[in-house]
Amino acid sequence: MSSNNVFRVVNSTSLGYELYDEEKKSFLLSPNRKKITYHGEKILIGDYVRLDEQGMINEVLERNNFLKRPRLSNVDIALILISCKEPDFSSYLLDKFIAMIQYSQIKVSIVVTKADLLKKKEYEALSLRMQEYARIGYSVYFVDTHDEKKFDFVRLLDDIKAKSIAFVGQTGVGKSSLINTIDPSFQRRVDALYVTSGRGRHTTKEIVLLPFGEGFLFDTPGFSEMELQDIKSEDLRNCFLNYSSYIDKCYFNDCKHQENAKGCALVSDLKDGVVNSDSYKNYLKIMEEVKVNDLWKKKL
Repeated sequence: MSSNNVFRVVNSTSLGYELYDEEKKSFLLSPNRKKITYHGEKILIGDYVRLDEQGMINEVLERNNFLKRPRLSNVDIALILISCKEPDFSSYLLDKFIAMIQYSQIKVSIVVTKADLLKKKEYEALSLRMQEYARIGYSVYFVDTHDEKKFDFVRLLDDIKAKSIAFVGQTGVGKSSLINTIDPSFQRRVDALYVTSGRGRHTTKEIVLLPFGEGFLFDTPGFSEMELQDIKSEDLRNCFLNYSSYIDKCYFNDCKHQENAKGCALVSDLKDGVVNSDSYKNYLKIMEEVKVNDLWKKKL
């Protein structure tokens, strides 16, 4: 985004919004004067805005996309960070994150952190599992969040150049550590994991957009709980992994790919080993969870 009095919102403070000029590579503060909204929505970190003659925000430019949780806008790629250990790897949680982000029509890549904690056989087993995600189109990176020379760090760094990247994941997976390794000057706060409980501290309290090279990195608060409050059962079949590719293949147009569904092409591929059974179990489990949202819709 070039000048023309256009700035990007990188932080929100008690004094106003911190803005960034991409051409001048400089920051400024726009004090709050009046409530400016985008189609009734509050200004989000990641928004592009224009200022009036007094340096106040008077316009929010059209968004390419936005994510409801964490609330941010104009993302090129959402990197889902999932740890190998501490906390232990969970394909259920990973699939849930993917569904949440794909519901917002944002591209997803997967970063498997703390790969250095795995023994050789554990690493080989998890690598084999992650090949299932790579096979259906996701970029997958194994990293040691403290060492830029190990595993897939160099490839990751190359792939995020000149893009707006959102780091998303549960608490304790190493989001801030990875950002600090990418650029030590960021000095994002990092705390140790509560090993006994398997949960991390919320080291990042708010969403912050960090200019990086010709792009940006979103540092976001970690999730201690993950609820898909906006997704309904009819949405899940279209935003879960690559299940949307079965829309025109099933006998019924509204097929939700349940185990005994008549004429379900996905269930047929599941039996033939084309669809991963582990993720399909996650799908069924998440489908039961989002059915609650269907009930709320009927009450409105």
